[in-house]
Amino acid sequence: MDENKMNINWFPGHMAKAIRQIKERINLVDMIIEICDARAPKATVNPIVQELISNKFYLKLLTKMDLADPNYLKEYEDYYKANNINYLFVNLNNNNCLKPIIQMIEQVSKPLALKDIKRGLKPRNVRIMVLGIPNVGKSTFINLLAKKKSAPVGNIPGFTKAIKMVHCDGFDLLDTPGILWPNLSENHSGEKLALIGCIKEDILPIVDLIDYGLNYLNNNYSDLLISKYGIKYQNTDQYLQDFAKAKGHLLKDGKYDIERSASFLLNDIKNGRIGKIIIERLED
Repeated sequence: MDENKMNINWFPGHMAKAIRQIKERINLVDMIIEICDARAPKATVNPIVQELISNKFYLKLLTKMDLADPNYLKEYEDYYKANNINYLFVNLNNNNCLKPIIQMIEQVSKPLALKDIKRGLKPRNVRIMVLGIPNVGKSTFINLLAKKKSAPVGNIPGFTKAIKMVHCDGFDLLDTPGILWPNLSENHSGEKLALIGCIKEDILPIVDLIDYGLNYLNNNYSDLLISKYGIKYQNTDQYLQDFAKAKGHLLKDGKYDIERSASFLLNDIKNGRIGKIIIERLED
């Protein structure tokens, strides 16, 4: 594959509309919760969100920690602590994470409650805007906090397309669509997001994408690759040939179905079947 970054632009019209609506409503909320993916703590941070969080209580919620390499998460934990960033790593599919999430929200927004008490008022619901890129778990988070199915959930990037308010016990949550920024070429962000399912894979050449993924895995998790598939990586072309042969991925003419093998590998990476990984180090 060409060593140059792939020029990845995926910015559907509803995202531009969502950004306008978010900016119009930002002054209505007290707090921002940004949902990120623990497997890509930097690539899943939206620079547009970072422009909006000034003067707001802020919590970074990193989801899918059950799929992430705990050895590298420690690097991010140390960084967040050193920079006074409120954060929490969670697995939203485990209801045990609800209590620490609520405790963290209360801790971060405590000055708001104290202000009401000082004025002789009963603390009101904290108004929270939930932001994040597509498919990081915003709707799952809201349903968990609301203790009911309030937001539709789909494992499809761009699934939520409208802003809506969800009322919970102690919180009012403003659910928002996943928003990206127009150019995803910087620091291979587009490739990283595609590997974890945050942008649609069909907008990328899948063999080029899996080339990036296999190179990264070979450099950082070669033991997992060999353990999972029993195939040693030499180069992507050879690996896909060997993989297609091992899996019986053949075209009608008997040639190896390379795209099918690339898609199979991508789904395994995306769904954590290869093992616990992180696709970017803090210093990358």
